[in-house]
Amino acid sequence: MRLHITHISHYQYQPAVETAQHFLHIKPKRTNNQTLLNHQLKISPTFNELIEFLDYFGNPAHYLSLTSRHDQLKILSESTVQTHPFYEFTPSSMDPLWGMGNNRMQQHMGGDSSPLQSDSSSPWRQMQSMEQFSSLQQLAPLPLSEPSITSALNAIAAHEVKDFFTYRASQIYHPASEFLFDSPHINALKIFNDYAQPVLNATSVLESLNALMHRIHTDFVYESKSTDVNTPILDVFHQKRGVCQDFAHIMIACCRAFGLPARYVSGYLLTHPPAGQARLIGSDASHAWASVYLPVLGSNKGYWYDFDPTNNRSGLGSPGDDYVTLAWGRDYSDVSPVRGVIQGGNDHQVDVAVTVMPIN
Repeated sequence: MRLHITHISHYQYQPAVETAQHFLHIKPKRTNNQTLLNHQLKISPTFNELIEFLDYFGNPAHYLSLTSRHDQLKILSESTVQTHPFYEFTPSSMDPLWGMGNNRMQQHMGGDSSPLQSDSSSPWRQMQSMEQFSSLQQLAPLPLSEPSITSALNAIAAHEVKDFFTYRASQIYHPASEFLFDSPHINALKIFNDYAQPVLNATSVLESLNALMHRIHTDFVYESKSTDVNTPILDVFHQKRGVCQDFAHIMIACCRAFGLPARYVSGYLLTHPPAGQARLIGSDASHAWASVYLPVLGSNKGYWYDFDPTNNRSGLGSPGDDYVTLAWGRDYSDVSPVRGVIQGGNDHQVDVAVTVMPIN
């Protein structure tokens, strides 16, 4: 699918903010399941500095600095993304954009409300050009196709994955092991292991994880505004209601408590209005789901498999072709769309509008 996403965050402050520094995660990333065709970022009022970079997890991110007094902040992000079947990147196509510690960045000074522009010869612009749809030609699929990958994963049990990641002296470090531990919003407590244990003992790890996803989908009620970003995960678990962010955190907590590495994925989902009704502009919202790393035993390969307990959907690298991935991290705190520090603005109101539209 080809999807156009508009994400508007509008902050109003009282009293005015004197200075502010923000981190943004609102630019879709390039993944095995999607290609970023274009992206524009418009910010009002005039900013002092805007730096675009890759964060620790390889997500596109922006640092925004405003040093002039302002009582409003409006951030408009527009993206066009092509979703496609799962492809494995060849090493040559991975190197420019993947790998931790990449310090390539693009800096914008004295910005205004116009779209970001930069010299076409800059390293970051060269990186952006690689994200165009033509780059699909670089995504040469390896002999393993999605069905054969799924077949290989179906032959593994959850306890075998747990054993694979069990610490042993002098074992080779595996990057996915970073997602086994607690994080600011997720505590892998025994209560989550007890909840997940009965459904994680199936012969196939995929069967087990799909059963866990289905159990969360069935046991928890989606209720808008029933929680906020600071609601403790245990409160969500006991009240059995929340939003997509909460359900992703619950599934990740269950996986980590059992011993499976799991990460949080932020993004968008194309929502469909009831038959006969027009699509409502701005009615969509940011979405979130979980991703679990599954090794192919006996090889040096492994794959992130995505699970969306809110909608009971799963898939290799993405729950479906109507999903768009923004960023991934340990939990929401690593990839929140906008976060930062402000001086002033004791009271503030934020309105967020997200629209995901298919392009025929």
